[in-house]
Amino acid sequence: MKAVTNIVLVVFLMGATLEGRVWKEAGSDRTIEGELVRVRDGVAIIKKTDGRMVNVPLSKLSGEDQEFAKKADADGGTIFGSEKIEAKSQVFKWETDYAAALARAKAEKKHVLVDFTGSDWCGWCIRLKEEVFDQSAFKQYAKENLILVELDFPRGKELSKKLTSQNEELQQKFEVQGFPTIILLDSKGKEAARTGYKEGGADAYVEHLKGLIKNH
Repeated sequence: MKAVTNIVLVVFLMGATLEGRVWKEAGSDRTIEGELVRVRDGVAIIKKTDGRMVNVPLSKLSGEDQEFAKKADADGGTIFGSEKIEAKSQVFKWETDYAAALARAKAEKKHVLVDFTGSDWCGWCIRLKEEVFDQSAFKQYAKENLILVELDFPRGKELSKKLTSQNEELQQKFEVQGFPTIILLDSKGKEAARTGYKEGGADAYVEHLKGLIKNH
């Protein structure tokens, strides 16, 4: 469950007592220990023992854990009955798991920005990262409005076989011919627009993205 356990959520809890549980990933022996906060749109929000919040698609959990979470949802969306808990994701983070990113987008009702990049060899990719993605203006906008996905095609470092396969399949699906290619998806995973490197810095790029989303 590595790809989905680094998503941090800021959660406001109102006098609730949580129930700890060891959650198992479907089809493997990997686990995560934590307390169910709530279930929303097919995603379980879990508070880990170190205090961090993770956003896990129910489909990635074992059958037993899915039933536990669904029962909590049926009881009012949380394990606290009518206790209302608001959760917001305000974190700047590049996902590498495409399916997990789409689940977040659906749950948080945000657009997805997919960056097809050659991070260690593509000059325009490196410039886009340094001039835009690493800048505070972009980070602030992205935290509030986007789910970010990096699909990397490096030459000097090795990705896992699973990640390489995923990235290559998505390159074919979206018919990406060059790097960087930036694709915007709506919260349901449908392509809204595509773009690439633009001069002008982070502020101009944010306005560019806003325009693409508005015109969709």
